[in-house]
Amino acid sequence: MGAVATMEAALQWTVDYTTDRKAFGKPIISFQNTRFKLAELKTEVAIARTFADKCLELHLEGKLDVPTAAGAKFWMTELEQKVLDTCLQFFGGYGYMVEFPISRAYTNARVHRIYAGTNEIMREIVARSL
Repeated sequence: MGAVATMEAALQWTVDYTTDRKAFGKPIISFQNTRFKLAELKTEVAIARTFADKCLELHLEGKLDVPTAAGAKFWMTELEQKVLDTCLQFFGGYGYMVEFPISRAYTNARVHRIYAGTNEIMREIVARSL
């Protein structure tokens, strides 16, 4: 669930930043490549939110199985890394400055693919259920 919240925040930070920041006299968000990439991220994050909400619903009903939980963990944290990497790229050099939340989120997210069972272990759990 934390990965989804981080992705949602990162996407909003990036939309705000690319709306304010200018390159070649135009807001970065006005460039087609920027809009297309952000549109893809928005769609992927929405799918992740839907999956997370469904997993939470199943958990509350006592119906969330281990392979689904493992798949959710590895898929969402892998997507989190992709989203954060893409968002950070739009910040340019500012993306590496710890004063910017995108920098801290990028750094902090790396451990999400390790703790609570590495993503490789999560894949093994899913694979054993096939």
